Amino acid sequence: MMHSVVLALAVVTGWLILARLARSLRRRQRQRALWALIATGVPVLGWLTYTCGPWAGIVFLWVGVLALVRLPLRTRTRAAP
Repeated sequence: MMHSVVLALAVVTGWLILARLARSLRRRQRQRALWALIATGVPVLGWLTYTCGPWAGIVFLWVGVLALVRLPLRTRTRAAP
């Protein structure tokens, strides 16, 4: 049981690192990366919630949404004169 918790947390950490790296992509590539992150994040969220409990799932959902929503907002503020 403990191995699955550690593995789930490792996958979540990898997902968050990939979400941070998506900032360095060009706009078109970033859009594809965001959709891929959403598509992979949903099963990861379910797995984390199953192994670590609902509070861990809520925290990851909150952090994941912040990581995904923050990307387009930053590019819009940089593009504005």
